[in-house]
Amino acid sequence: MRVSAVERKEQLISATVELMRREGVQSVTMRAIAKEANAPLATAHYCFSDKGELMDAAAEAWLKNLNRFSRDVPVHLGLRKVVEQVAEGYWRSLEEEPASLLAEIELILWATRNADTSPLAAKIYPAYEVELGTMFSSAAQSNGDQCLIGVATLVRSFLMIYDGAALQYMTDPSATDHRAHFFMMVDALLIKAGV
Repeated sequence: MRVSAVERKEQLISATVELMRREGVQSVTMRAIAKEANAPLATAHYCFSDKGELMDAAAEAWLKNLNRFSRDVPVHLGLRKVVEQVAEGYWRSLEEEPASLLAEIELILWATRNADTSPLAAKIYPAYEVELGTMFSSAAQSNGDQCLIGVATLVRSFLMIYDGAALQYMTDPSATDHRAHFFMMVDALLIKAGV
């Protein structure tokens, strides 16, 4: 059965994301992706000119999935509750799928190292900022909350706290109560923001 180019591209992108999650970004080669997708290597090269183009497409697909942490958060509860619920979702995802976050971090580092040939590095955090910024702004507006540090600063600071806590958790999950430290820092940030 013949597979359309559009469908084959989607298969290759899905295979890339799965391979990154399972074996890390270093495992991604055109040959490995073609094998993962059960596609001929020539077809992979036909659909994507090189590994960089395929990695960019996989990252775009990953970024479109950002709302997995936010789709069920009721913004009418106000800014503090929304930030806390997003933090809960992020942390739960980290504990349930640490390999996904590790692959995402590897992808960010790969994109940063290849920033001269890939626009991906400049897209990753702004995509998170838009997603979370929209949600946090809606929550503040719906409840009449003021964010003393500005929503953009709140989002960027939240991501910094999460990234640091997640990295420490992944290096040694049992070393300390990483979750408690993460939520202590989120609470301190919310106090600084006046909510």
